[in-house]
Amino acid sequence: MTSSQNEVETISGKLKDISLKEEQLEDRKKILLVFQELRNRAEFGETEESAATEQEINSIDNKLKELRIKKAELQKNCDNIFHAKDVKFKNDIKRESNQQLDDKIFFVEPPPSFPAPAVILDIESLPTHPTRTQCPECMQFVTTETFTSVSSVTWLVCIMSAMVGCVAGCCLLPFCMDRFKTTTHRCPKCRSKITTIKKL
Repeated sequence: MTSSQNEVETISGKLKDISLKEEQLEDRKKILLVFQELRNRAEFGETEESAATEQEINSIDNKLKELRIKKAELQKNCDNIFHAKDVKFKNDIKRESNQQLDDKIFFVEPPPSFPAPAVILDIESLPTHPTRTQCPECMQFVTTETFTSVSSVTWLVCIMSAMVGCVAGCCLLPFCMDRFKTTTHRCPKCRSKITTIKKL
């Protein structure tokens, strides 16, 4: 370990100790303030005990100020050590990168000849087949899953075909064809419904 790492560890240990002492003093001060408030409510007036409590609260405040000043100094020292390390590290990287760039040639590959897949962000304009879009729930770009379900249009076409005279089973054709059904897009990752495309 280098001396700067040892110094940082020492400083961090001291900072932890100071934080613990601050916490203990704050807790002690809160307890004393509660006792003082209870004494004031009971209207005991000024007693030796209340004066001693007031004096102890003031001494705790002074100790807290000293600890905060010491903590700020230690934090400043730690920051200076880290800043010195960062500056040295950046200078080393600059020297190495300048040496490496002189020796190498970079080739950039051209973009692919085929177009990027279309992503439809407007949910209202999704087609009836699986499409790339952004899920509004999980905010991921996905290819949707689609499934169809019987809708009022399916029943309407069935009843209309039965009225025309297709009673021998032809009136059941709308239940077998997807074009008369409602299409629902669903996210394959979070399984939430994205949109429903209704006929009519």
